[in-house]
Amino acid sequence: MTRVEIEAKFAVPDEKTLARLGAAGELAGCALGAPTLVEVRDAYLDTPSRAILAAGFVLRHRDREHDVVMTLKSTGDAAGGIHRREELEITLPRYVAPADWPAGPLRDRVLQLCGGAPLQPLVELTQLRRFRAVTREGRELAELALDEVTVATAAGELAPYREVEVELRPDGTEADLERLARSLRDDWGLTPQRRSKFERALEVAGLAPAAAGAAGATALLGDAQRAVLRRVARRKGVYAHRAKALLALDDGRTQVEAGERSGLAERTVRYWLMQFRERGLTIFPGRLLAQVQEALGAIAVPAPAKPTPEQPRPQARAPRRPGIKRTDTMAEAAVKTIRFHFARMLAHEPGTRVGTDPGELHDMRVATRRMRAALRIFDTHLDPATTRPLVRGLRRTGRTLGDVRDLDVFREKLQVYLDALPEERRGGLDPLLAALAARRDAARERMLAYLDGPRYARFVDDMGRFLDTPHAGALPAITPDGEARPEKVADVLPAALYERLAAVWAYDGPLAEPDAPLVRYHRLRIAGKFLRYTLEFFEEALGPDAKAMIRTTEQLQDHLGDLQDAVVACGVLRTFLTFGAWEPPVGRRTRTLPSEIVMAPGVATYLAARQSELSRLVEGFPQTWRTVRGAGFAGEAAALIARLTTGRSPRRSLSA
Repeated sequence: MTRVEIEAKFAVPDEKTLARLGAAGELAGCALGAPTLVEVRDAYLDTPSRAILAAGFVLRHRDREHDVVMTLKSTGDAAGGIHRREELEITLPRYVAPADWPAGPLRDRVLQLCGGAPLQPLVELTQLRRFRAVTREGRELAELALDEVTVATAAGELAPYREVEVELRPDGTEADLERLARSLRDDWGLTPQRRSKFERALEVAGLAPAAAGAAGATALLGDAQRAVLRRVARRKGVYAHRAKALLALDDGRTQVEAGERSGLAERTVRYWLMQFRERGLTIFPGRLLAQVQEALGAIAVPAPAKPTPEQPRPQARAPRRPGIKRTDTMAEAAVKTIRFHFARMLAHEPGTRVGTDPGELHDMRVATRRMRAALRIFDTHLDPATTRPLVRGLRRTGRTLGDVRDLDVFREKLQVYLDALPEERRGGLDPLLAALAARRDAARERMLAYLDGPRYARFVDDMGRFLDTPHAGALPAITPDGEARPEKVADVLPAALYERLAAVWAYDGPLAEPDAPLVRYHRLRIAGKFLRYTLEFFEEALGPDAKAMIRTTEQLQDHLGDLQDAVVACGVLRTFLTFGAWEPPVGRRTRTLPSEIVMAPGVATYLAARQSELSRLVEGFPQTWRTVRGAGFAGEAAALIARLTTGRSPRRSLSA
C-alpha cells in the first residue's frame, strides 16, 4: 500500500506539559477525544553498510499482536514541523526476509536498496502513545498522539524523550493541520521537530552526529545566507518574495505562514524550499548575488558547492538549437528535438510555479506541445511501446498547463477590451472577472497539485531515462519482413514535408464554400501546426531559407489562433449570459434554461465585440490563406526540399 503521511511533530520539554495536553479539552477550537493508550515496539532495519539510510530511506519493522507491519519512509526534515512523506507499507503474518514478501512496490524497492545484503536491527524504539481524536462538527480532522519514546541499543535502554504528533485524517485539510500546528507552537510554546523519531533515536544512541542544540537543529539558514536573504527581501519583485519565504521558514514558521508572509502559495513555498536545499543561494541569479555581496561588503556570499561524483551536476542551460543534421537518422533527430524542448520545459517550470510572469507558463506549455508534436511526427521511426508512457505524460501535463494558460489568454484579451473602455463602463464586466478569477485560481491549484504529485514526477523520470538511454526507442534498420527502413533525415523529410503541405492545402476547397463551419478553420489550424513544427524541428537541416516558410506558417497560425480564441470566448460569454456562471451547473442539461434572466449588459456588449472580431477574422482569412496556397510558397518548399536532398542550393533560372 502506498500513501502520503502528512503530520506535524513537536518536541515536548517535560512530563508536566505532556500531562496537560493529555487532559486538555480542545485544541485550536477543535474537540479532543478521550485518550487511548497503546504501547508500540519498532525496530529500524538496515544492511551492515547502511545502504537503505544512505539512499535516503528508513525501513521500520512494527510488531503488533497478530501481525507485523513493514514500512519504508523517506528521511529528511520538514519546515515548521510539518512532515510530508510518501510511505510504502505491507502487513505480514510474521517477519520474513524481503525476498519472501508478496510481490509489489515495497518488495521491489527494498531488494533494490539492499542489493542482496542481509538486514539487521540498527536501532529499536518503544513508544507509550496516547491517541486522541481531533474533531470539529462531527468530523475527525486529525489524530493527536502524545508519545514517550525510549531508545534501545546494545548498551541498554536510554533516557526517554517526549513528542507530540498531529497526523491529518481523511476528513481534514492541510489548512486544518496548519491551525493545529500553530496552536501547539504559539499557545503551548512547543518547538517544531523537523527530525523523525528514527533520526532522533540515532542521535540519542550515538549512531549519528549530535545536533547543536534545539535552535541550531531547526535553523534552515547559516549566518551568511541569512544576511544575504535579508538584503534581497528588501527589494521588490519575485526574488524578494522568495527570500521572505525562506526567512520565515528559518524563523520556524510553517509553509502556510511563510506563504502569508511572502505572498506566495504554500506549494510554491514548498517548491523553493526543496530547491534551496538542493542548490542553496544559486536559486537566485548570479548578478543579484553579486550586487548583494558588494552591498554587504565584509560578509561573503557563499559560493555554490562544487558537484561531486555523488551529487548530480546542476542542469545545464537549455541549448539554443537541437543540432539536427541532414545525415542524422530520424530516431536521432527525434531524441535531439525532444531533449531540446524537454530542457526548455524544465527551465520554465520554476517560473510557472511562482506564477508572477504568465510568459513562463506559456513557454512551458509550448515546450510540452512541441514534444507531443515531435512524438507524432517521428512516430513511424520510434517504438510505440517505448513512447506510449511519454505521450500519456505529455498529454496530461499539457492539458493541466493549458487549463491555466487558456484562462490567461482570455484575461489578456479581455484586458485589452477593458483598457479601451471609459472608466465608468468597466464595472459592467466585474461579475465576469470574478468568475474568471475563481476559475483560474482553481485551475492553478490543480496545476500546482499535479506538478507536486507523483504522476508528473514519474513523467519527468521516464522522459529523462528515455533521453539518457542510447538508441532509446529506435526501430531496427531492417523490418521484420527483411526490408530496409528509410532512416536518414535527407531521405525521409522530403516526403514528410510534402505530406504536411498536402494536409494544409486540402482545405483550399472546403474553406472556399459559403458559410464554411468554423470547426474547419480549427482543423486547418491543427494541420498547419504540424507543418510549422516540422519546418521548425528541421530548420538547421533545411538551411536559412526555411525561415521565410516558417514566418508564413506562423502568420497562418496566428490568424487561426485568434479566430479559435474568439470562438471559445463567444461560447464562454453565451454560457455566462445564460447561467450567470463560467459553465452550466453540474448535472444541468444545457437545453434546460434557468427561469431567471441574467442581467449583465457589460458582458453582452463584450460578446457582441468578440462576435464582430470573429466575423472580421473569417472575412480576412482569404488574404492570409493566399500566402500559403500561392505559387510562391510552393516554390519555396520545392527549393528547400531540393537543397535537403542534394545538399546544395538549387540554381535559379534567369526568368525567376
